[in-house]
Amino acid sequence: MEFLIPFLMFLFAFNMSPTLATNARTSRLKRIVTQQCQQWCANTGPQAEINMTPIEQIMDRKIKKAVQMITRSSCALASSDSGGVFKLIIPEVGVRNVFCDVTDDGGDWTVFQRRMNGNVNFYRGWDDYVNGFGELQGDHWLGLEALHQMTKGGNMEMKIKMITKDGVYWVAKYSDFCIGPRSGNYRLHVSGYSGNATHDGFSYHNNRQFSTKDAGHDGFNCASNNEGGWWYDLCAQSNLNGNFNKTGQKGFWWWSTRHRDRFFLVFLHYSEMKFRKRL
Repeated sequence: MEFLIPFLMFLFAFNMSPTLATNARTSRLKRIVTQQCQQWCANTGPQAEINMTPIEQIMDRKIKKAVQMITRSSCALASSDSGGVFKLIIPEVGVRNVFCDVTDDGGDWTVFQRRMNGNVNFYRGWDDYVNGFGELQGDHWLGLEALHQMTKGGNMEMKIKMITKDGVYWVAKYSDFCIGPRSGNYRLHVSGYSGNATHDGFSYHNNRQFSTKDAGHDGFNCASNNEGGWWYDLCAQSNLNGNFNKTGQKGFWWWSTRHRDRFFLVFLHYSEMKFRKRL
């Protein structure tokens, strides 16, 4: 236990606050997570404490709690008043920085897409969409593999926030959301729409595979025709990864209704897509 003394003093000094756990960045903490987590997490029963003094038992429990909080793979651990970038350990992906929204509609949201100024090119190939790209404080895409690993357990909801070029604020919320594995080209599963967008422009893409300009899985070359990466299928009713600065099919848009049986493209100035465990 001697090598843990500095770490334990650090924990007691801050009383094990959530902020400590979520923002820990020291090399000592990283070593503890990578080298000791399995050992500590495996010794969870009463037998593990038989040979410990009372103070060692208290220290051991605090360390296990810290490791559990640091290694969680959800924005539910974020405690900052305004959210922001947090480091998570995502199963099968590793340590990743993600943007957590802790204020909107009860918080706990993991943001996986944002378009706000067009500074990041979204007309990219398969590998970029699998691994993620962009700036977390601005335009970015989290990555399909991270999305799959974080949503595959189910019981997730998803929310899309949009602002049109005319300054109209829209919300599209879905009560069920998950992304399938790479073997199925990250197939989308989404349902349960609610919101104030004049049309549900995302449910059309349910059960579609993801396509990019160099890996089309829709049969119609939609990623090239729409200049984006998306769950296309003849081809789209939304194109939130389209070209920020173009109009027409290649642009950044969402379908809307003008009359009962007529649709038109509404071009956007902003979008944000995020998910969390269903409350």
